[in-house]
Amino acid sequence: MSKYEAEPEGAASQETGARKRGRPVQMDFEAREEVILDATHALMMERGFDQVTMSAIARRAGMSKRTLYAHFDSQEALLGRVIARVSASIFQPLPEEDQDRPFSERLDLLLTFNKPPGSDRHKLEFLRTMVARAQTYPALARGLVHEGRGRLTGYVRDEIMREITAGRLSLAPDQAALSADLIVSMAFGDPLVRLLDPEFAEPTPEILAERRALAVRLFLTGCAVKMGDDA
Repeated sequence: MSKYEAEPEGAASQETGARKRGRPVQMDFEAREEVILDATHALMMERGFDQVTMSAIARRAGMSKRTLYAHFDSQEALLGRVIARVSASIFQPLPEEDQDRPFSERLDLLLTFNKPPGSDRHKLEFLRTMVARAQTYPALARGLVHEGRGRLTGYVRDEIMREITAGRLSLAPDQAALSADLIVSMAFGDPLVRLLDPEFAEPTPEILAERRALAVRLFLTGCAVKMGDDA
């Protein structure tokens, strides 16, 4: 069976009917792609991985599967784009106005991010399925790592390098990446716990803030350059 078969019920006729009723010219390529990405994102926040199918996405977007495949070669490519887009909105580099803040404040800002909307349970189930399907969807699994934690770790590494270059951290430049990974781990803990424990209780924002502050303090205490009495 062709991947274009079994399109959402009524999708093709709706598009044809829309043109017959004299609606405005169809959306351009970029606008249509945004609608597809938005629909996919919404489904990912609501459902488990197995339910975020191309058919479901097409129904949510009000388009045919043929239209989806004109934009994305596969479900994996489409989901990967959405993950990259969501991650870019959650994990962001420091804005220019915060570049001159003290190092501890810059770390705190980087390690603080807004959770995307949607049920925590659905998002967790999506991640659990992705772990189980990593061999089947290797590019998507790598994207989850690199676009999520990897993106954040990269921003933290850049700030650590700034401090090393300025002589304010007693670390070698080749330790910046490892140091960034360590502080991110301290701030957020082991992700396997929430994936493996069905009764895991998500920490409150207050607990996360306390843990984040402690992680930054421990890191700075261990890595700050010790200044002399007359410094």
